[in-house]
Amino acid sequence: MSRIMFGAAREAARNGVFLHCDKKMRELAVLVSFFLFIGAHLLLGQESSRPLSPTEAYKAALAPFTATRSQANDLTDADKYALGIGIAQASRDCLALSSDISVFAGNDKELFALGQLCIFGQQFEPARAALVDYLALPKPPQREQALLLLVRAFLGLKSPGSADAQVDSLLSDYPYDAPIHGAIDQIIDNTEGDRYLSFFALKLCATQGAATLPLLAGGKVLEGKDSSVSATILFADAVRCAEIARSSSKPDNLKDLAAIVQEPNWVGTADLAPMQAALERQQMVGESVPLTSLHGYLLGVNSLVPRVLSLKRGTVLLVPFTLWSPSTPEIASDLAKFAPQQPIYAITSWHANTGREDVRSSGVLEGLRSWQRSLPKKVSILIVPDSVLSEFHSDVFPAGILMRNGTVLSNIMLSSEGAERLLVNAFAENPSAH
Repeated sequence: MSRIMFGAAREAARNGVFLHCDKKMRELAVLVSFFLFIGAHLLLGQESSRPLSPTEAYKAALAPFTATRSQANDLTDADKYALGIGIAQASRDCLALSSDISVFAGNDKELFALGQLCIFGQQFEPARAALVDYLALPKPPQREQALLLLVRAFLGLKSPGSADAQVDSLLSDYPYDAPIHGAIDQIIDNTEGDRYLSFFALKLCATQGAATLPLLAGGKVLEGKDSSVSATILFADAVRCAEIARSSSKPDNLKDLAAIVQEPNWVGTADLAPMQAALERQQMVGESVPLTSLHGYLLGVNSLVPRVLSLKRGTVLLVPFTLWSPSTPEIASDLAKFAPQQPIYAITSWHANTGREDVRSSGVLEGLRSWQRSLPKKVSILIVPDSVLSEFHSDVFPAGILMRNGTVLSNIMLSSEGAERLLVNAFAENPSAH
């Protein structure tokens, strides 16, 4: 199976709302919002005299993104720009329509649409208010969807406990399905690696495991009426939970996961290889490094400089990446802030970027030089043979690999800020050995 980009490759929408934005897309949305805010004041005289209803405003906000959407599993620059425009428009309309929410009292259609609009516009308090009013109605027709949106609203308000309460309601009243799994994923993303909140992640990992491990053991995926979750994602989530348990000094389920990849139902499927790689990455933790050193080429200002990097002495932090994992520069910058004295090597191969032979590519080299200009001084780009990535089972990007004195301390895909926290926590252990 080809390498997977988590983030932009996540589903673009759940219940019609984009919930899994890449970090750079969120920044783009803020930037575009600023310019549209200025433009809105300049164009007020041109607006229609009849204000849009929440339903109409939500459709209008989605329109730019829907019109440019060209691929199901990736986001082009045009998609991102259109998404930013839509978010900015939704934000503005949400604030305007929420100024007097009593206008929509008892109107289930418009209250629900207002909740959707405000979530899309990342205005989480108005979204919470609209959705709470909607759920207070007698028999709201889209109650499950409203609870799912409320999870996102509470996470936006930095209230994972309230988000967790909505998941409890969902699990109590509805069968476990793909949207509920996704909502749980969001809470885990927000709480993993946080010493004050990780108990939420541990609790919800147990919930996910109870629902999905029997499916995987039987060679099945999580099916739903309108969506499903692949075995690759279910298994990656389970491996992520094994790392959360390990980092919290709790028992993990790696033996169960090892048994799952041996099930004959997975033989010959596209899911087997990424499932095996995810398991092998986690199984490396606590073991000796697979290589004593890395031999590659350091990206210099005007040339490629041969470099040998020892993996047996001191602390080594690697960030496997490709040019099509757009959040890598920001993640590398985050890690550099947490460990300002630690050299960080962003490693990649020619093959990982082209999918072809592992030979020098002028196009990839040009892209790497462009990226290098945005990286902190402590972050170096090291081009290695693709076999090096294979030794570390790197098939998801970006990832973080931490080694200390020849032992692997972490090998994790950096798909969320929570995953970054787990890596930073591993780095902070035994600081005297840095």
